[in-house]
Amino acid sequence: MQDNLWQEQLALNMQRVLTPVHPSDSFRQHLRTNLQLAGQQQAAKRAMRMQRPAHVNYWVLGAAALGVTVAAGSMIAWAIRSRAMTQ
Repeated sequence: MQDNLWQEQLALNMQRVLTPVHPSDSFRQHLRTNLQLAGQQQAAKRAMRMQRPAHVNYWVLGAAALGVTVAAGSMIAWAIRSRAMTQ
């Protein structure tokens, strides 16, 4: 019961203190135009980010490939040498 009283009192106080605002048609049109422009700019920024290819550092990629090749060659040489020594 007290919850209803508290809510009603709050609603009455808000109605007394707050006055409804009705923006003019020109303000609403200006706001609509600005929001549409902002949305288009954001969409263009997202599209530019998506279209940009990822930057690939070919030096690092080449060094990694060389390292893997050397490691694999070392393992193959070690396996051949260990077989040759056991025979």
